[in-house]
Amino acid sequence: MVTAGCGGDDHALRVFAASSMTDFMGEILAGDNEGSVAHSAELNLAGSGTLLLQIDEGARADLVVLAGSDHMKHLMKSGDFLPPTEFAITYLSVIVSPTLKGQRLSVHDLWSEGFQGAMCIVSAPCGELAMKFGNSLSLDMKGLSREPNVRAVLAKVERGDVDFGLVYETDFLASRAGVGEIPGSEASNFSTAYSFAISKDAKAAARVKTLVDSITGEAGRRTLSELGFKQP
Repeated sequence: MVTAGCGGDDHALRVFAASSMTDFMGEILAGDNEGSVAHSAELNLAGSGTLLLQIDEGARADLVVLAGSDHMKHLMKSGDFLPPTEFAITYLSVIVSPTLKGQRLSVHDLWSEGFQGAMCIVSAPCGELAMKFGNSLSLDMKGLSREPNVRAVLAKVERGDVDFGLVYETDFLASRAGVGEIPGSEASNFSTAYSFAISKDAKAAARVKTLVDSITGEAGRRTLSELGFKQP
């Protein structure tokens, strides 16, 4: 749980967001100059599957931002949230550790030359996308380590714990650790859409509306573009 503002407030604005939305949500909250949202928001960042599990177990969320349509469909089954709004799209990317950056490697080189890789667990949208990509190229994905979310994959590649990883293009762009990207991998043919849903019983309805307006308004669209997201 990453908390902005005062914790323990039953009427705090509780936002659950996919870990790949970390930078976007941070920018949106930082841009709240009046502080009507940022100073009373509790931002919970985790993999989309983890967020759903927390909600299924009773955690309260006023606004939920998820990657992948299947996860949002699962959330809708509860009947506790208003219909979702899709607002961003990102694409798959194959990245390599800083020590491999600059080497002329192909995706098939990574598999055939014994490099170690990482991907998200298959139940996460980034893992599902990685499997579709691997299947399209007949790659054996069993040897890749499985991480709980895309930022965990990115961190392992940044540290050099693994040689390569399958992340989102936007996570690659967000990295400041000198990782590289495999060109021409066809990973960009695979995309994930993001959508948000508002609780029907939101405890901070006015602040939810303010945050949603920021996400969907000019500032949100500009921030998405700056971070490399596409818009539907």
